[in-house]
Amino acid sequence: MTSETHRYFELLEQRITLLGSLAAALTAARSDVVSLDITALENRISEQDHLCTQIRSVDAELDRVQSRCSAYLAISSPAPASTLTPEHNRLRDTLSRLNQVQSSVKQLNDAHQVLLRRSRRTAAALLISYQSFAETYSDPARESALVGERV
Repeated sequence: MTSETHRYFELLEQRITLLGSLAAALTAARSDVVSLDITALENRISEQDHLCTQIRSVDAELDRVQSRCSAYLAISSPAPASTLTPEHNRLRDTLSRLNQVQSSVKQLNDAHQVLLRRSRRTAAALLISYQSFAETYSDPARESALVGERV
């Protein structure tokens, strides 16, 4: 195995790890939204942003290394099972794990989008409701000061 191939596998493993961390951050953010913990949600969003930046960096390096390794690993064309080397088996297993974690992150991201969209609609409905009852929910301290002034 060449050093480039070894680096390619390292980058794939790093991407899998980062995507797993992103999945965990999305799951935690869901509970923050449900519990209305805005501070924790903001921290999760910052964590997700940082993870996405790291993933983009790994992806850029993966693209560079993959172009140099594709001939050695024959990435573009599947080989018959009888001619597979340990590197090919490792690549197939690694890419399978990468595909699984990518699917998981996509599902979590889709669910997170739906939750945020619903939360936005709920907040908007509450705001409209509070505005329509503005007099009912007015500041009682202000009201008593006005009453005191009239006396």
